[in-house]
Amino acid sequence: MFVVGACLAAACGGSTSTSPSGETTGDSGTVAEAGAPHEDAGAPKPEAGPADAQPDTGDHGQPSSNYPAFKPDFPTLQNNGGPIMKTPVVVAITWSSDPNEATYHSFVDNLGATNYWQAAVGEYGVGPITSGAMNHVSITTAAPASLQDSDLQNMVTTNAGKTAGWPAPTADTIYAFFLPPGTLLYTQGTGAGMDACSQHVGGYHSEIAVGSISTEYAVVPPCTFSSFPNNTQVQDTTMSMSHELAESVTDPLTNTSPGYIGFDQDHFAFDWFLEFQDENGDACEAYHSSFFEDKETTPPFDFWVQRTWSNKMGPLGHDPCQPGEQPYFNVAVLGLQEVTVVLPPQLTGMSTSQNIQVKGVHIPVGQSATVEVGFYSDGPTSGPWTLEWGQGSPFLQTPPTYLDAKIDYTSGQNGQIAHVTVTPKSMGTLNAELLWFKSTLNGVSHIMPLAVSSYESD
Repeated sequence: MFVVGACLAAACGGSTSTSPSGETTGDSGTVAEAGAPHEDAGAPKPEAGPADAQPDTGDHGQPSSNYPAFKPDFPTLQNNGGPIMKTPVVVAITWSSDPNEATYHSFVDNLGATNYWQAAVGEYGVGPITSGAMNHVSITTAAPASLQDSDLQNMVTTNAGKTAGWPAPTADTIYAFFLPPGTLLYTQGTGAGMDACSQHVGGYHSEIAVGSISTEYAVVPPCTFSSFPNNTQVQDTTMSMSHELAESVTDPLTNTSPGYIGFDQDHFAFDWFLEFQDENGDACEAYHSSFFEDKETTPPFDFWVQRTWSNKMGPLGHDPCQPGEQPYFNVAVLGLQEVTVVLPPQLTGMSTSQNIQVKGVHIPVGQSATVEVGFYSDGPTSGPWTLEWGQGSPFLQTPPTYLDAKIDYTSGQNGQIAHVTVTPKSMGTLNAELLWFKSTLNGVSHIMPLAVSSYESD
């Protein structure tokens, strides 16, 4: 699902989407600025300038031309054994009264031939996505004032593959609904204020049975995202639909036979940070920089789209959201340990809590420990970037206060090291808390989450 508003300067995925940064159980779109990071105002801040202008403190390292200077520890999106769409086909469902209908047809017709599509989903075994005039469905009846998910499902099962109806479904078909201006989408219940856009849900995808075929449908309502104030509604729509299509092809049967969804257990902190919205689109929607206008691809494709998660690029020190930005910069947590997190029944689906072993740091409540983080980038940056910390989910309006942290070096660049003194004041139901580090340069931010546990590994 694509959820808008939870970005750290980005968007979300899954079965439903919310506009960049809010999400339900689909695909989503853009993310808003994460929470309220803390900065230790008294920490030294090197001036942005040449490497020799950095203070020679020794224990903070030196700027390095070896990129990346530190190896980041990123998670792997898991293949749960479900099908992947190798030759996906989009049936674009639009309304003839929509002035943007031709634009949406051009978007789906040309998406599969772009470098963007290959970078976004190619590593998962997905081939070019296609559409074409034979897969354009233009509804000529008046656009409804509102639609519910059950209405959309009924439209697919009633029309798909029928005489004079919509193209027949296959396991590689996605029925993509571009809802027209003025039509509200209700994803849960009815009533004022409950439509998808008001809930910051920019779209979603799900599976549906048409006869003996299980196929996909994706839905994007006509939202405008406050996190992208200069965008048009059309630009926000293609941004959300790119998110939903990328998730549809890599996790088409998410309810009955999941494909790529969920990070490996070692990196539970990333799932926690994303509030368990973890398809390939969701994993990147929390960053504002994941949304961009694709002007430079070959062949030309001037549409807004979203970067998606790559299992390959993050561990190499590059942007884990592809096609990536350059140079990419972040911090790597050094000296990770195996620690225990206690999952309550509402997370496990079981009747009792379950202990799992994850990567993190062990610090008993009331005690303090120092965590080292290494600044790294995959190429020269314009100067040092700032380092801040936050806790809990970045999507919460009021962050919790379970932890305290002090950073001794709040600005650095590739090769340098900051020391973070962390003091847990209490622990929640997981007997662990979420700490995250935010690196920012020239208005672009990247996050590195960390699990802080009061339990050592079992």
